[in-house]
Amino acid sequence: MPEPPMPKPLTPRGVATAALIGTAIEWYDFFVYATTAVIVFNQLFFPTDNPLTSMLLAFSTLGVGFLARPLGGVLFAHFGDRVGRKKTLVTSLILMGTATVLVGCLPTYDQIGAAAAVALVALRFVQGLAVGGEYGGAVLLAVENAPPGKKVFYGSFPQFGSPVGILASALVISVFQLLPEHHYLSWGWRIPFLLSIVLLIVGLVVRAKIDESEEFTRTRESIADATSPPRVPVVELLTRHWKAVLLGVGVTLTTHGAYVTVSFLPAYATVAYDMPSSIVTTTLIVASIGGIVTLAAIVRTLDNKDRDRTIARGGLIFAVSAPILFLATQQFGEIGLVVGVAAGYMAIMPYYASLSSALADLFPAEVKYTGISVCYQISSVLAGGLLPIALSAATRYVESWVPAAAAAVTTGALTLTAAILSKRAHTQSEVPAAATPKTTAEG
Repeated sequence: MPEPPMPKPLTPRGVATAALIGTAIEWYDFFVYATTAVIVFNQLFFPTDNPLTSMLLAFSTLGVGFLARPLGGVLFAHFGDRVGRKKTLVTSLILMGTATVLVGCLPTYDQIGAAAAVALVALRFVQGLAVGGEYGGAVLLAVENAPPGKKVFYGSFPQFGSPVGILASALVISVFQLLPEHHYLSWGWRIPFLLSIVLLIVGLVVRAKIDESEEFTRTRESIADATSPPRVPVVELLTRHWKAVLLGVGVTLTTHGAYVTVSFLPAYATVAYDMPSSIVTTTLIVASIGGIVTLAAIVRTLDNKDRDRTIARGGLIFAVSAPILFLATQQFGEIGLVVGVAAGYMAIMPYYASLSSALADLFPAEVKYTGISVCYQISSVLAGGLLPIALSAATRYVESWVPAAAAAVTTGALTLTAAILSKRAHTQSEVPAAATPKTTAEG
C-alpha cells in the first residue's frame, strides 16, 4: 500500500504513543466482540432453552479468536522480521477493522439459521489472526526506539492498549445499552462494531508516520549482506531459542488467564446470580479505569526494579486473588464483583507493565518479532483459547465456579514458576536481566 511522505521521524515517545494508539484500537475491536458475546450473541446467534448453555456457547467462541492468534503471530512476525514492523502492523490493523465492521453487518440466527453462527465464528477467527500480529510489532516499535535504561517505561506504552481498549469498548456498548431492550437487540449492538471504521482510519494515519528503528534497519542490512541465505525466523527460533520460548510462554500465561476474572466471571454472574447484563460493562469500565491509573502511576518506577521478581509477584497475586474474587461475587453480589475484579486487575499491573520489555529481551534482533509473537500467542491459546472452551464445558457439568477459579490459580502458578526459572538463568550467567539483549536460556 502506498505510504504518504513523512516530514520528520517521530521521537521515541511519539513512536511509543503511536504503538499505544494502534494497539488500543485493535483491542477495542477484540473486546467489543468479547463483551457483546456474553450479553447479546447468546440470544441472537446461539438461542437455546437454557440461558446458561446459551451464554457458555457464546463465551466459548472467544476461544476461536485465541486459537487463531498463534497463526497470525507467526505469519505477521515472519514478514515483520524480514520486511519491517510498520508494514505488518498496518496490515493487521486493516484486517482487524474489516472483520469487526463485518460482524456489525451479520444477519442473526432468526434470519439465516446456523449459518449466522458459522459466519460469526469465522470473523472471530480473522480477528484472532489480526491481533496475533499486533502485539509483537507494537512492543518492538516502542522498545527498539527507547532510550538506554528506559525499556520498561517505553515498552509499557503498548500495554496501555488493552485497558484503554476495554474501557472504550465498554463505554460505547454501555451507551447503546441505554436504548430500550428491543432496539438494542435489533440494531443498537451493531453500532459499536460499525464505529471501528472510524478508528481504522485514525490508526492508519497514525501508523503512517512511524519509521523503522535503527536496530531493525541494521539487522536487515546485515541479513542482506550475509553470504548464506537467511533462515525462516520461526525455524531459527524453535531450533536455537526453544528454552527462551518456554520461559516466554510461561511468564505470559497470567496475561491471558486474567480473562477468567475479567470476562468469564462477570458473564457467569449474570446467569448464576441473576445479575443484569449491564453489570458486565460496569465491571469492565471500573476495572479498566483502575488499570490505566495504576499503570500511569507505576511505569516510571519499574526500570530500576528486578523485572523477574515483578513478574513472579504478579503470577502469585493472580493465583491467590482469583478464588477470592469468585467468593466475593457470590457473597456480596454486584458490589463484590465490581470492586473485586477492579482490585484484582489493578494488582497485576506491575507485572503487566514489565512483560513487554522482558519478552523483547529474551531474543536477538533477527528473531525478536517472531519470538515475542510466538510466546505471547501460544500462551493465548493455552490460557485464553482452550481455557474458555474448557471452562464452558466444565461449568455446564458441575454448575460451579470452582473449575474457573482452579484454572486461574494454575495459570498464576505457572507464571510464578517461569519467572523464578528465568531469574535463575540470569543469575547463573551473571547477566543483569534488565540489560541483557538476549536470553541465556537459548537451546
